[in-house]
Amino acid sequence: MSDPIQAVLIGAGQRGSDAYAPYALLHPEQIRFVAVAEPNEKRRQAFARRHHIAPENQFASWQELLARPTLGEAALVCTQDWQHVQPALAALQAGYHVLLEKPMATTEADCRRLVQASRETGRQLHICHVLRYTRHFKQMREIVQSGQLGEVIDVDHRENAAFWHMAHSYVRGNWRNSLQSSPMILAKCCHDLDILPWVLGRRCERLSSMGCLSHFRAENAPAGAPPRCLDGCPAGQTCPYFAPWLYLRLTPLWLSFIDTARGPEKTAMQLYLKAPWLIRLLSPLSADLRTLTNYHSWPVSVLSDDPTPENVLEALRSGPYGRCVYHCDNDVVDHQVVSMEFTGGVSVSLTMHGHSHNEYRTTRIEGTRGRLLAEFGLGGSWIQVDEHRSDRRTRYNTSAAAGSGHGGGDFELMAAFIESLRSGSATVARTTAEQALESHLLAFAAEQARLEGGVISL
Repeated sequence: MSDPIQAVLIGAGQRGSDAYAPYALLHPEQIRFVAVAEPNEKRRQAFARRHHIAPENQFASWQELLARPTLGEAALVCTQDWQHVQPALAALQAGYHVLLEKPMATTEADCRRLVQASRETGRQLHICHVLRYTRHFKQMREIVQSGQLGEVIDVDHRENAAFWHMAHSYVRGNWRNSLQSSPMILAKCCHDLDILPWVLGRRCERLSSMGCLSHFRAENAPAGAPPRCLDGCPAGQTCPYFAPWLYLRLTPLWLSFIDTARGPEKTAMQLYLKAPWLIRLLSPLSADLRTLTNYHSWPVSVLSDDPTPENVLEALRSGPYGRCVYHCDNDVVDHQVVSMEFTGGVSVSLTMHGHSHNEYRTTRIEGTRGRLLAEFGLGGSWIQVDEHRSDRRTRYNTSAAAGSGHGGGDFELMAAFIESLRSGSATVARTTAEQALESHLLAFAAEQARLEGGVISL
């Protein structure tokens, strides 16, 4: 049996530390982290403790790490969007194969630079398009490619970002301002713009787009609303974006899980919202119940490295996530539609918005022989196929195990990345850097079309 891949992590935030790196703890025979670069000392030290990284391999910056002789074969670059390009380029040039968080870059030119650098250095570059690695979208692609639906005519795909997720990430959070991060269609939907061509096996030939920021504006603030929720907001008992309600009980998060979950997880969450004291009492009997009553993951992990109720409350008093959603410096859209024509005349619409009651993606594909309906949510997912002639209905449960990141896609991506490195061929994975580039070019074209009001040929 071959030795585990030696990897370094650049950026020990939520995605790097909590989504991808735990794979190494479960599969130490496949991959091992030997170094970390992270400017936040608490995060750096916490990651180093979990992965037993020697003090001399803990760095405050990626520049320090990459100035050293190569420490392994792979580098995971999981910094903020606008910080992706330089460490990824430097890692490729230093001899590392790179797994890069999406979006790969915030400009078309930088995306092309990364792909070119991968070619020139001979190092593999993989982008974290995790939806390709989910059971759900893999099953959807197989159904479409099998011909079960006949010739695909029309597709309606919706990225329904829940109201609380919109407020967290795109109004108060790191992706709120297009100049500081990227347009929302890139930050949120480069996944979807990657999935649609992959599922259909076709390319987009032209597109148009419309959308704007309608709601999260100062003129829509409740009367007397202060700059921060904890500064005595008169609408605190009714506002769906009231920060203490969102973050201290996490009620909307659990409701999003409940609405798409099945089985005992759904029952436990329902009971937790109605009688939290009972779940706390029973928590010593079950690891799942302990996770529920002592939840320290996203989104509260973004507020504090140690998200106890006291620390979360302090973050709401002084940090960006306690601001009134109507008094932030956000400028990204809160809804956008992209209308596309794919090869063969297939019409495709992508709707992205941040006012959904639940957090989930929905897909409707109409073909000459049948229809596909699908839902991909936090708590579970399913696909239904209705055949025209027989009226036969087939339903597929495509849910991943409870707690699996992105419907199981996070860990499946890691497994594919490792397999690609062992085989020496990037094509072993379900996506290549060139394919990832195409989805990003679609996002840039969609934003251009939205701003200019035209139709763009690709």
